[in-house]
Amino acid sequence: MVATGSVAGIAGCSSSCPDDGEPDPSHTVESDIDSTGFETVPDGSWPLPRFDATNTGYAPVGLKTTTPSVRWHADISTTSGDGETTGASAVVVADGTVMLTTATGVVALSLRDGTEQWRHNLTPATVPSVVDIGDEPAPPVIANSRVFLATANGIAAFEVADGAVAWRNTDTAGAGVPAVTDDALVVPTTDGIARLSTDDGRRQWTATADGTRLAVADSTVVIAGERITAVDAETGEVQWEHSDRSEGYPVVSDGTVYVSSTYGDLIGRSLTDGTEQWRLDDRRSLEFPVVTPDSVYAIERPGESSSATFAFDRVENGPPEPRWCSEINIGGAVTAAADDAVFTFQRDDGLTAFTTRLGEAVWQYPTEYQAISVAVLDGGIVSVSPDGTVVALGGE
Repeated sequence: MVATGSVAGIAGCSSSCPDDGEPDPSHTVESDIDSTGFETVPDGSWPLPRFDATNTGYAPVGLKTTTPSVRWHADISTTSGDGETTGASAVVVADGTVMLTTATGVVALSLRDGTEQWRHNLTPATVPSVVDIGDEPAPPVIANSRVFLATANGIAAFEVADGAVAWRNTDTAGAGVPAVTDDALVVPTTDGIARLSTDDGRRQWTATADGTRLAVADSTVVIAGERITAVDAETGEVQWEHSDRSEGYPVVSDGTVYVSSTYGDLIGRSLTDGTEQWRLDDRRSLEFPVVTPDSVYAIERPGESSSATFAFDRVENGPPEPRWCSEINIGGAVTAAADDAVFTFQRDDGLTAFTTRLGEAVWQYPTEYQAISVAVLDGGIVSVSPDGTVVALGGE
């Protein structure tokens, strides 16, 4: 169910999307089919929870099918040592390996068939969930065939291939989701934001800033927390800050920082000096922005009423303009986009793929639990649910 054209905000707590029904996908993925894995392993990678250090949530790839099937699934225990169920982290994928954390460690799975490759017992840092399910383990990040983790006992690096320890830095505990570039790891810790060498874990600087999620772009680190703070990536010196409180990921694209504030505004700020460029402030509670070269996707969550997936056209020097929307059940999150599809989790209906241009519901994968994240590859998708169910979808 799709509505196109301009969409105006309305008062009250109901969605401003004029669409009045749930999406009706052309294909439903059957979840009870056994499969031995991918015949052809998908190309590409998804090395950070939101694809790259800028957190756009966009991979420039295609899925190669409008009728995917389950290629494999794996059940990872999310029970802590004291018997509590604490959930799983977002998944990351690189070098033919799928990785995630739980309360008790980090697990590596084969991208081909989901078999476990290795695991390490450790206690990851925890971060507030972006899908309102309490705290969750901080996910790993991958670069240069190494996986990096923020843990309660410091920062650790392992070789993706076999799990061998590359280095450990036990100066201070991790306190959020790392971001990694070719030569540096930037990570929230209990005494500030730290930049470490990816080669040996040596600390290069510590910035006085507070937040659990960050982005790195154009020699600037943007930290989301009680405030939005930007620091110089080379020195750690504060460049600017504003009181846009956000618990989600800051997103950076083409010199603009996209911030989804806890007050419901979607704000665009200059990466250079933090000045406000535009604001969507009609209190529609736009969350989870995913940014592509020409579009912005976000979930509108107006209180206890039905939510909606919104697609906006990016506008030079102005706020994004609505292109289409599709009403969904209460809850949900836009989590990723590819060249030909955008993906929304719905609390009752699972994972839905929409076409990017017109918002047609192409396929849906029903799940018992709302998934935490997806990793989008060239010819496949890997998703994880809070109960530790990891599923790979694909096909020709």
